[in-house]
Amino acid sequence: MNIENVEKKKRGRKPKADPQKFRYMFRLNDKDYKRLLAMYERSGKRSMSAFLTDCVLNKPLKIIEVNKTAIDFVMLLSSFFTQFRAVKNNFNQMYSALVKNFGEKKALEMIQVVAQSTREFGLLKKKIEETIVELRGLCLPK
Repeated sequence: MNIENVEKKKRGRKPKADPQKFRYMFRLNDKDYKRLLAMYERSGKRSMSAFLTDCVLNKPLKIIEVNKTAIDFVMLLSSFFTQFRAVKNNFNQMYSALVKNFGEKKALEMIQVVAQSTREFGLLKKKIEETIVELRGLCLPK
């Protein structure tokens, strides 16, 4: 037998066409580990790796997006209503001071200018609230 004519036999496993070379690790406490094992047994998968891959890649994930603009808008509205309450308190304090210093009749005459502005402010507040309700109706899924 000639050594040159005999081909060398390759030893070992044949390389896979698409090897799984990326690995991830996560840690579980006792309660979650028992729950994971129970789910694995119910799945009927032949390996834990196949089960976890199926869970991660084939099940729909819920992704929650946070809209920073909407949060900022809500914060501004909250501060707007706080300011409205502050104006009301200041109006009451101003009226009490005017009555105390000038009397009821004179105080009513002086406060009419502020009262008109306050009424306009209140109407603007109602208009903004109605607009918000309309926008909520447009944004809700049908």
